[in-house]
Order: sequence, then structure tokens, then C-alpha cells
Amino acid sequence: MAKKEYISGTFCLDIKCNHHKALEQYSGDDYLKQKAILCADCYAWKFFIWLKDHKYRIIQSVPEISAHELAARIKGIDPVRVEDLTDDEILCL
Repeated sequence: MAKKEYISGTFCLDIKCNHHKALEQYSGDDYLKQKAILCADCYAWKFFIWLKDHKYRIIQSVPEISAHELAARIKGIDPVRVEDLTDDEILCL
């Protein structure tokens, strides 16, 4: 799965925010300063600031895998080699 970089203003463009046009001319710290002023009442911006203040990060999750494959990976075994075993049997190896 290719990693997709976040582009500043993506959410603003998606919701057609009126302030985005004024922010396009800024970048870096200037962008963040103006964004803090113009978007002070935006719940998405408030959430972003809350995450930053509490040192949380939004990370990309991995696709879900079966319990059988997870058990095999935990034990460091190729899932194909133990496809005839149950999850419990794999974990007991």
C-alpha cells in the first residue's frame, strides 16, 4: 500500500471552506499562524490543535488480516506452511 502524504488544506478543499482561498498564499509557520486566526471556530482545526497539544498522532492503520495469519506472524511462521493448523495450535508451537 503506497503511503499518501497529507497536503495542507485537503480538508478545507473537501468541505469548500471560505477561508481556504485566503490561506493559499501562505506556507509553513505563516500558514499555521493565519490558519489559527481564520479557522479558530472550525471543529476540524480545533481537533487538529487538540491532537497536537496532547501529543497524539494520526497514523495509517494496516489492512485487517485473519486471526490465523496473525497467529502465524506472531510466531514468526509463514502462514502458508501452517494453513492446516488451528490458531491455538500455531500459538502452541
